[in-house]
Amino acid sequence: MTKFRVFPILLAVIVLISNLMIPVSAEENDNKSNEIITEYFDDGSYAIITIIEEDNNSRATTKSGTKAYTYYSSDDEAQWTYKITGTFSYTGSSATCTAVSDSYTIVNDNWHMSSHSCSKSGNTASGTVTMKHKFLGITTSTVSRNLTLTCSSTGVLS
Repeated sequence: MTKFRVFPILLAVIVLISNLMIPVSAEENDNKSNEIITEYFDDGSYAIITIIEEDNNSRATTKSGTKAYTYYSSDDEAQWTYKITGTFSYTGSSATCTAVSDSYTIVNDNWHMSSHSCSKSGNTASGTVTMKHKFLGITTSTVSRNLTLTCSSTGVLS
């Protein structure tokens, strides 16, 4: 009778140990993603702003990253994303934005991009977007946002 009690306990311990050895994430990525802020709106919608930083060599003097603004409905469904991507050079005492680009993705077809642009100045990459929500061809909502991605003299993106 003792043999029959020990076997299920031993089996449970083996299963528990094997589950602990499963990696948390099956996907490894050289990029770092940090949630910056969640912006809430009166109608229950919200936006999440993140910075996705490319993992450069620790001795590198250049840094690239993307700031993404993803707009969600009050039902927690992504509607659209606007991104600015900047490349920076830094020396330890200063930083300069050397290139900037922007892009957008529309998830909900009721949203339309009205305008977007990007520019660089000093150590900052900037982008502006205006998105419009239309229902039966009538604009029911307009969201305009400015994004800036800045690099510090030591290569820290914010």
